Amino acid sequence: MLKTANKGQWVINHRQLSLQDGTKVVELDPKQYALLVLLLKFKHQDVSKSQILSEVWGQRVVSEDAIYVAINGLRRLLGDDAKSPKYIKTISGVGYRWVGPPLCDALPSSLDSFLLKAALCLVAIAFVVFWQMPRTPVKQVIPEHLTESFNHARFIINNHPEQLDRAISLLKSISIEEPQLAEPIFWLAKAHFSQLRPKSDNYLEDKQHIKTILERVLSDYPEHKEANLLYAKLIFMGEMNTQDAEAYFLNALPNSEAHHMYGQYLLALGRTDEAMYHIRSYQAMEPDGYSSESVAWVYMMSQQFDKAFEVLDRLRPYSQSNRFYHVCLRAIYEQLGRFDLALQELIWVMKYEGYTESEITMIEQLFANQGMEGVYRWLLYQDTRRADIGHYDAPMSQARYATAIGDKQLALHYLEQSRLAGQYAFLWIAADPHFLSLRQDEKFIQLVQNHILKVDISDI
Repeated sequence: MLKTANKGQWVINHRQLSLQDGTKVVELDPKQYALLVLLLKFKHQDVSKSQILSEVWGQRVVSEDAIYVAINGLRRLLGDDAKSPKYIKTISGVGYRWVGPPLCDALPSSLDSFLLKAALCLVAIAFVVFWQMPRTPVKQVIPEHLTESFNHARFIINNHPEQLDRAISLLKSISIEEPQLAEPIFWLAKAHFSQLRPKSDNYLEDKQHIKTILERVLSDYPEHKEANLLYAKLIFMGEMNTQDAEAYFLNALPNSEAHHMYGQYLLALGRTDEAMYHIRSYQAMEPDGYSSESVAWVYMMSQQFDKAFEVLDRLRPYSQSNRFYHVCLRAIYEQLGRFDLALQELIWVMKYEGYTESEITMIEQLFANQGMEGVYRWLLYQDTRRADIGHYDAPMSQARYATAIGDKQLALHYLEQSRLAGQYAFLWIAADPHFLSLRQDEKFIQLVQNHILKVDISDI
C-alpha cells in the first residue's frame, strides 16, 4: 500500500511528481521536483545557488532568476512564506535551506518497491534515449556494442554533473575506438563545457580545448545545430566575441535554447526588436523556461519604460512573491523617476535576501535625508553583506552603485574588475540604461568597443 498523508503533512510522490497533504494533491513541474529533491537531500544544510544551477539545470546556461522562479513556485505550492519560512529559507548571499520536517515518500515497499524502481528505470532510460537522440542532420549510427556506454555518458551529462569525469572517460573510449563518429565527440565537448569555470587557473587552456573539439565536429558537419549553439555560447560568453558568435547562433536555429541565447546576444548588442522576437519564440517553444518578467526587462533595456511597466502591471496579481518581478519593478521605477516606489521594491528584495530590520531602517533614513544617492552610497561603502539585491554580485554591483552616486571613475574601475572576473553581466553594459551617464565617457566607450561590441555605441 502507498503511504498516505495526514492533514498538514506533506508526502512526495516520486512517480507522479506531486505532493499531497491529506486534503489535496499538487503537481510539480520537473524543475520544481528536482529542486525539492535536492533541498531534501541536504535538509537543514545550505544549498548554494551554483550547486542548484549545476544539479537542476545541468549544462544549460540560465541566470539565477530561473532559481527564484522555481523556489517561488515551490513556496506557493507548499503554502510557504519567504519572510517566515516553514519549509524553504533564503540564506543571504549563499542560496537556500530546507528548514521544514522530512517529507514521507509515497512509495510501496518490498517486492512492489523493487518492481516500481525497475519500471521507473526503464521509463527513464527510454525517455533519455528518445529525448537525447540527435536533432541534427547527422546520420551516423553508434555501433551496437558502444550504445550502452554512449547513452550512459549522455545520461550522466544531463542528470549527474558530479560524475562528469566518468562521462568524459566513456566518451573518450568511444572516440578512440570509432574516431569518425561525430556525436560522441560533440558530447565530449558538452561534458567539458559543463566543467568550464572562468575563475580556474586552467580556464584559457580548457576553453581552447573545447573549441578545438567543436571545430572538429563542425568541420565535418557544419549544420550540426547543437554544436553550433555550444560554439556560439563559448565564444560569446567565454570570449565576449560578439562578431563571430552570431553566425553560429543563426546556424543553431530553430531550437528553443538557441532562441533564448540568441535573444540575449541581440539584447547585448542593442538590437531589441530582434531580441524580443527570439525571446517570445523561446517562450512559445518552452513556456516554463523563461519568466514573463523578462519581456519587461527587454523593454526596459530598450528604454521603453512605459511598455515595461504595462507588462509588469499585468503580472502583478501573480508575481508578488517573485523576486525577479520586484527587481524589474525597482529598475523601471528608478528610470521613471519614481524613487519612492523604487525604494519599496529595493527593500522588498533586501528583506528577501535576509537584511535585518535595523539595516532596513537605516536605508529608509538615508533615503529620507539623501534620496537614492544616500542608499546607494551606503550599499557601496558600508554594506558588509554584499548580497545580490538586483544589481548582480560584486564587482558588478559596486560598478552599478558607483554609477548611481555619480562616481564615474570608480564605476569604470569596477566595470573593468567585472570584466576580468568573467561576469556575464558585463556583456550587457552597453545596452543597460543604468549606465546611460557613462556612455559619453571615453574610457567607457573604449571598454565597450574593445571587449563587447567592437562598434560605435552611439548606434545603440
